Amino acid sequence: MIEHNFLLFRYWFLLPVGFAIAVLVMSAGVSGATLWVPVYLLWLKLSPPLAFWLGLLTMLFGFGSGVYRNWRDRSFDGPLVRRFLVASVPAALIGGWGATLVDENLLIGLFGVFLLFYSAAIAARTLRSTESPTQRDSVDYRVAVVGGALTGLISIGVGILAMPNVLRHRAIRTPGTAIGSLVMIIFFTSLAAAIGRLRPSFLSDLRCESSQLAAILIWAAPAVTIGGQLGPRIAQKLPSERHARLYFSAVLVTVGILTLWRASSYRWPSARVDRPILCAKPSVTVSR
Repeated sequence: MIEHNFLLFRYWFLLPVGFAIAVLVMSAGVSGATLWVPVYLLWLKLSPPLAFWLGLLTMLFGFGSGVYRNWRDRSFDGPLVRRFLVASVPAALIGGWGATLVDENLLIGLFGVFLLFYSAAIAARTLRSTESPTQRDSVDYRVAVVGGALTGLISIGVGILAMPNVLRHRAIRTPGTAIGSLVMIIFFTSLAAAIGRLRPSFLSDLRCESSQLAAILIWAAPAVTIGGQLGPRIAQKLPSERHARLYFSAVLVTVGILTLWRASSYRWPSARVDRPILCAKPSVTVSR
């Protein structure tokens, strides 16, 4: 009983951390897995497959809350979201299914590099010009496919790639509508990526780690759910998307560097599809 209670309260700090992450990412219209994966990978030191999947699952709680609020306030463009999801969701399912076939060190390194690219792209696009971008009516389905595949592989990608398409679309009138549409795209694409990762071998690993997962989610899930309600309110009060994008890009630089450092300095156990990667099988001693 004492051991069970200790495990339950072991991750209490995820409550304030999760609340801050949810408010930050929801107000900027980016994926919560961008920060949750480093928390699980660098701070809690979970195995890479579990960190990537749990990062997706956690952000779904927060973004689900934000999706409900955006849907209730009608602060998104439905036709634009549906057209993008037609391409991004199948790509995310395929990317998630194939993630277990890629070396873990490579995925961690790719995640870190993408974070640095992510932050640089956001800052450069924001600072390059203060003029309104040229509006367009079409959706670039190539961007949707690549973004969905990246989200399946490394839990992030669709947000930064979809952002310029959404901001430049003629149907978008306000920053709040743009971020609300991005939240919808990120949520359903990430949901597909999380489902795609559920290979039979990984499901057995999740069963082995069910106690630890419950202890983490009991703090993280309420935090991101509450934060997901406040994020859209902040987004609607921003005078332009510049403010949301600039403060978020500054955070990603540090996180990207730390992730690359972890990938290069720590030797993770190699992943294999045909055996559990999170639970070691107990050894059996045969007496003679």
